[in-house]
Amino acid sequence: MLLVTIYNFYLSFFQQQTDLLTLWVGQMVSGIYNIIGLDVHTTPLETEPGLKLIVQGQYIARIVEGCTAISVIIMFMAFVLSFGQNFQKTLLFALIGSILIFVFNLIRIIFLGYLFYAFPQYQDVAHRIIFPALIYGFVVFLWLIFIKKYYA
Repeated sequence: MLLVTIYNFYLSFFQQQTDLLTLWVGQMVSGIYNIIGLDVHTTPLETEPGLKLIVQGQYIARIVEGCTAISVIIMFMAFVLSFGQNFQKTLLFALIGSILIFVFNLIRIIFLGYLFYAFPQYQDVAHRIIFPALIYGFVVFLWLIFIKKYYA
């Protein structure tokens, strides 16, 4: 509850504008795309907080607050911190796991964006089913490592 409260307090400062974490994710995603040779940039959405992801001049997706994976990281950390027995090791696992989830989420956004660009006919199933399953599956994988390491 504390982590959710802190995050909601942070978001309260960005009622009608894109929050800093979403802007940061957009910058990282477009930077990685540019490194691999695609012309990608983000621009603010006109009607809501968030960013347009523009690949090769084509608007293909939105990056909004939910794309930062912070709510997924909070869920991950809540489980780990609730069941950990050694506080220092548990906190270290929670922090490393959170970083891994964040990086995995960036990779997920990059693949989603490319899929939307190259194969737009798969956009709905990819966004609603496949890619959420990947991020939540990754969290479950980390939880299993945590359980095996601390309770086996």
